Formats: sequence, C-alpha cells, structure tokens
Amino acid sequence: MQLEKFITKTKFNLLSEKYLTKTGLPVTLINLKEEIIYGQNKCNLCQQLLDKESKVLKKRCRSQMMKAVEEAFRWGEGYITNCPLGLIMFAVPVIFNKKLIGGFLSGFAVFPEMKKDISEEIGENLKKYSDSKINLRNMSLRVISLKKAREYVAYLLNLTRRFQINDLNFLLARKESHVQQYKIANFLEYLKERSPDVARKILDKQDEIIQKVKLGDKTGAREILNEFLGSIFFESGMNFEIIKVRIIELVVIISRAAIEAGVEAKELLGLNYSYLTELNKATDTDELLHKLSEILENFIHKVSLTKEKKKKLKSLQMSEYINRNFTNKITAEEVARAGGLSVSRALHLFKEETGLSLSKYLKKLRIDYGKYLLLNTDMSLADLAAEAGFFDQSHFTKTFKKFEKMTPSDFRRKYKEPNLLISP
Repeated sequence: MQLEKFITKTKFNLLSEKYLTKTGLPVTLINLKEEIIYGQNKCNLCQQLLDKESKVLKKRCRSQMMKAVEEAFRWGEGYITNCPLGLIMFAVPVIFNKKLIGGFLSGFAVFPEMKKDISEEIGENLKKYSDSKINLRNMSLRVISLKKAREYVAYLLNLTRRFQINDLNFLLARKESHVQQYKIANFLEYLKERSPDVARKILDKQDEIIQKVKLGDKTGAREILNEFLGSIFFESGMNFEIIKVRIIELVVIISRAAIEAGVEAKELLGLNYSYLTELNKATDTDELLHKLSEILENFIHKVSLTKEKKKKLKSLQMSEYINRNFTNKITAEEVARAGGLSVSRALHLFKEETGLSLSKYLKKLRIDYGKYLLLNTDMSLADLAAEAGFFDQSHFTKTFKKFEKMTPSDFRRKYKEPNLLISP
C-alpha cells in the first residue's frame, strides 16, 4: 500500500491543521523509502543555518526520522528522540493491515533545560556535515517541556485513530508484548545470576498462575506469567520447540483450572481445540507469546464472568430469603445458609451487591412495610410494630423516626387519606 494512497493530501491537511492549532508544531509524513510525502510546516532549521543544502545532512535527517518511526512501531506508541542537530522530535507510526507503511514526525523543538547550550550543540553538529559558515544568531526554536512533548505525541497518535489511519488496539498489543519481553528478559538475568532450581521455579510459577486464574486476577496472572516464561526460556536454552510444548502444557492446565473455577466444560471444549491449534501454528517466539497472552486473558475473562454470575445468584438467593422472612427474626447465619456461604462472606457480598448492611436492609424493609400498614390499615401502633417485625411499639417508633424524621403517628396523619389504598 502506497502511503499517499492511504493518506490523501486532504486528510493530511485536515490532521495537520488540527494538530498545529492545538500544539503550534509542524507535522511531516514520511514513507519507508525515507521520502517526505507531505509537510508544508516541516522543520527547515538546516536550510536556515546553512548557505547551501547538505545532501549528507539531509540523508542523515531522513534516516533519523525513519528510525524514530520504526521505534514507535516497535514499542507500539509515540516515540521521542533527537534529530541529527540535537532538536527533540517525536514519531507516530502509520499502520496498514498490521504492517508499518510510514509515519508522522513532529516536534523539532528543545526542552527548557537544553536552551542554554543548544546553540553550541547545533553548531558542533552542523560542522560534521558542512564547511559553510554557520550563522546561529537568527535561529528561532520552539521550547516545550517533556510533559508537553508527551501530551503532544499522545495527541498526534490519537488523531491518527480519529482520522481512521491507525488501529490503536493493534499498537497497544505491540506495546504490551514488548513490555512483557522486557520483564521476561529481566527475570532471565535474575535466573542467570542466582542459578536457582529452575524446574522447581517453573512448577511454582505454574501453580501461582493457576491460582490467579481461579481468582480471575488478570494483572496478577500476567506478572507471574512473565516469570514462568523466563524460567522456561532459561531451562530450554531458548529452544523454540521446547518452549512451545511447555506453553501448550500450561494452556491445558489453565483450562482445567478454569473448569474448577466454575466455567462450563462444554464452553471450553471448542475453545481449547482452537487455542491449541493456534499455538501449534506459531512459528516464532513473539507470535507464541502474543497468542498465549490472549488465551490467558480469555480464560480469566470467562472465570470472572462465571464468578460474577455466581455472586449475583447467591446475592439473589439471600435477598429472596430476606424478602420472604423479614417480618420474623432473621439471623446472619440463616441468610448465609440461604446463599450457601460463610457468614463473613455472605455479609460482605450482601453489602457489595445492595450497598447496605444486612441489619440496615432489614430495617428498611420493615419500615417500608410499616409505612404501608400505616397508610392502608387502622391497626394500632403496637399491633403494627409486631406485624412489621419490630420488638415493640417503642422500637418501631425510634427506628421510624431515624429513617423518616417523624413519628409513625405524624406520618399517618400527614399522608393517610380516606379510602386510599397503596400497594406495597
């Protein structure tokens, strides 16, 4: 795909104008051949300072731009670096069908702490490319903070999504992949220095991953996964086929753990076959790790959904029991038994789901029922209190005033109308 066909001049101008309005910075579009496609506002500092164009500097400048774009693609995010003269520039990749086809460049500015020595630095850098007399007096440079640079490169990246130029989910996946590889590499170094019992370490980490899967802990599982992978890399001597076998074994074990956590076996049967087929087709470590991360996330998502359904069901069972029996004496043990939980877990879950403690929920139900009886019957307060589940009239009145800011008698006088029937 040719870059200029994918990004038309009109689209570039719209994006460039929007970016320039917000940041005051130029934008340049470059292709993989290191050719600038568009960029009316591109940096022209070199031309300002030199009497004639330096082909060597021009080539070096384009090469540095392309390198920045490649690094941005590699890391899956905007990339900040220096141009050959020492100015700050940042790059955002352009992706088509998950392949790099070019990139946007911007910046060409200096940080505040660079301003004092930048003239000298630029002068020294220019001498590498030209023997021409260099005039730095009229040099005009934009000064931005590192924080602003990060904001601007993030904004440029976001604009590529808004103009339907980039798939940011794909870039995010690349970013996560490189973070994962960095963590694995660090753990490998740790193993080399400590030389522990790697076989034991693999089993320990495998057990820890399984526990995290059962808990539905995505973040915890991914952290431990990196250490597990570092261990099998170390043990296998980076033998790809051994690594693949170990990873396939892990997926089988994790699927069992998901079933133990409550996921339906029939739900995982087709998925497991698909997962194992995908892993077996992987031809390099990067692809293998990417697929493993997706599979692990999928398992944890299914476990989390299952746990959430179970929580909702148990909460519903407890609520139904309370709603049927709230006028009687109800203990926490009875409510917990209705949900098939321990007392502490039942009380915690009940408050998590309703926003109220068990005692407050019961009081609210009894007060609401008391209000219904006050407005729809002529029962005495003593009989009404007993009917609604209170110890006596005094207890009912005290609780009622706390909730409604008035006595039951005042409530009845204020709201009851002749022949008015209010459904509970």
